[in-house]
Amino acid sequence: MPWKGAILPKPVIGDPNDPDGMVAYLNRYLDWLQIQDYSQATIKGRDHYLSVFIIWCDERSLKRPNEITKPILERYQRHLYLHRKKDGEPLTFRSQHTHLVPIRAWFNQILSLTHLY
Repeated sequence: MPWKGAILPKPVIGDPNDPDGMVAYLNRYLDWLQIQDYSQATIKGRDHYLSVFIIWCDERSLKRPNEITKPILERYQRHLYLHRKKDGEPLTFRSQHTHLVPIRAWFNQILSLTHLY
């Protein structure tokens, strides 16, 4: 078990070779955030919460952003509501919100980019 504060390697999520996959869109989004001069803390936070979402999607064989529908997002929201931390406590509503906001921003950016083509 790693010591407290150790930086663990980021788990491999999704298919990095799929240009239309979630990981490709995530990487483009993170690049866009950097170009827009978002702080490194914001970029790191969005990367974390979106990676958690992508892992959840990957476990359900959802590989591309265009496969995500409103009912799927509602299932993810329910998953967060029912999730329990290591101490058995539920996530606070604030924490649930913190998980969901980057997903909304990410999909808004995806939609704005796809309307350009």
